Amino acid sequence: MSNPYLEKARALVGTTARKWTLDHLIDVGGMAAVFKATHRNGNQVAVKVLHQQYANMPEAKERFMREGYAANKVGHTGAVTVLDDDELDDGTPFLVMELLEGWPLSARIEHQGVLPPAEILYVCDALLDVLAAAHDQEIIHRDIKPANVFLTKLGQIKLLDFGLARVLDEAKEWSLTRTGTVIGTTCYMSPEQARGKRELIDHRTDIFAVGALIFRALSGRYLHNATTPMDQLLAAMSNPAPKLAEAAKGVHPDLAALTDRALAFQKTDRWPNARAMQAALRQVYDAVVGHPIPAPQQADAAASWTSNAPAVPAGPTGTDDIHVSVSMDEPEGGDSILVEFEDDQGGKGRYELRRKTDPTMPAVKPEELEEFSVFGLDDDE
Repeated sequence: MSNPYLEKARALVGTTARKWTLDHLIDVGGMAAVFKATHRNGNQVAVKVLHQQYANMPEAKERFMREGYAANKVGHTGAVTVLDDDELDDGTPFLVMELLEGWPLSARIEHQGVLPPAEILYVCDALLDVLAAAHDQEIIHRDIKPANVFLTKLGQIKLLDFGLARVLDEAKEWSLTRTGTVIGTTCYMSPEQARGKRELIDHRTDIFAVGALIFRALSGRYLHNATTPMDQLLAAMSNPAPKLAEAAKGVHPDLAALTDRALAFQKTDRWPNARAMQAALRQVYDAVVGHPIPAPQQADAAASWTSNAPAVPAGPTGTDDIHVSVSMDEPEGGDSILVEFEDDQGGKGRYELRRKTDPTMPAVKPEELEEFSVFGLDDDE
């Protein structure tokens, strides 16, 4: 998918953001571009600039600025540090962050195709440690994906982009409207997040995404085979994840069970929290590799990417973020949901989600989701 923000981001290279000169474009995402920048005193940082079209949207601007406060609130060395925030002369906000040397996990997967189990387990052990700290602060990341997991040249793992983070204290004041904007990465999105069930989003939403990340790294494919962003979102809404052993032949059964539980359609069937999954993952690592998982201070011995880096440095190769306006008509007690989509690149669609379960059976628990089949609708229906 082409990135509509790439040319505008490139045009900012060489300009100055207050005291920082934007030297080099590192990456372009769905809401912002990241640059390597130099302070007037010579210090180098990363500067993340919100795309201009969102700068006049108070909700988008607030969400972007919240990233800095959420990341720093985590209080873990694995969460990228936000150093400052400011605005360009035209009012576009930007964040100043620590500059990391290395590659996102997405570049590693693209370079390797499929990762060794020991490597992805080592990465996810560190990732779950960061998430446990974030969840202790009632922060849900909501956008765990390979592009947001950074592998440093020293073998460390950093979790990026808390821009979608939901602080539960704030969530109590949010409207639970059925019409709104779904922001995230559809191929790593849990069913409750895809369905816009904000009241159901919690720490187990992040656990699902960790499972989707493991699935992608070990199988070389996404959870749902879909060709468009809307098809991905519909599949995430409606279809349970496939079993890892079916997509990655020969995977250790303990590793398959760990991943399958993280990817359970009902969040009540997933790992109860990040620390529980981390403890189970460490047992799996021992069973698969034959020795305990190395401690963080032994990163050089455990992180194979430090000696086998991607052939091409990570850069602005496009975005796997998606911004979709979703209108849902979900009558209480009904057996179907009408859904209309329009994404930020002009894609549109109308669908009906029909209940799979027997309507005569007792309703699911309030914290669970029913499964639906998807049917496309013509414009004149």
